[in-house]
Amino acid sequence: MKTVLTACNVSKIYGYGRTQVVAIHNVSLDITAGEAVALMGPSGSGKSTLLKVLGLISRPTEGSVHIQGTEAGGNERCRAQLRNKFFGFVHQDFAIIENETVERNVMIPLEYANPRPGRQERRSRIQTMLDQVNLGWALKKNASRLSMGERQRVAIARALVNDPVVVLADEPTAALDGATAQEVMTLILSIKERGASVLVATHDDRVAKRCDRVVYLER
Repeated sequence: MKTVLTACNVSKIYGYGRTQVVAIHNVSLDITAGEAVALMGPSGSGKSTLLKVLGLISRPTEGSVHIQGTEAGGNERCRAQLRNKFFGFVHQDFAIIENETVERNVMIPLEYANPRPGRQERRSRIQTMLDQVNLGWALKKNASRLSMGERQRVAIARALVNDPVVVLADEPTAALDGATAQEVMTLILSIKERGASVLVATHDDRVAKRCDRVVYLER
């Protein structure tokens, strides 16, 4: 299988001197096309930090990240464009804009796409994604009026609307009840049908069992 995302001896250190904190140390990881990988480990082991480094939100202190064989360096503008094109992000706290409509929330990645789709295409893709997560009825609803599970489905629709190569999900089921958590994971894993990959940080063994393999981080 083709490798789409690689961490090469990645470390991330915050602070200096006595206040220095090593969040992750010398981590190497390959993600191949069409696979789902669960990232597990105790609190403080660096799962969220690794997702941020892999997703080009944070630069590693040491080591490098490669996307489809090419090192992801460059200035912040280039990294932002690559981040928006290559990744979909699903956060534990949903990270949706409460005072905006569902449509506006899902539209965000398309607004920053290069090239940017036309208005009609953007609307069509948003509606299609909301239908796929069973929220087609909520297009014009304010996000603050939705339940926790519905908000997470909005976040998933936003993560998938730009047809990403890799979805990075950080504890996406932590705030949900068991049944809703399973529904959310089904939606996230559906991207594999398009040959895309999933890397999910989780404490939940039920989530991990639905992935193709598990990677453990130690504190």
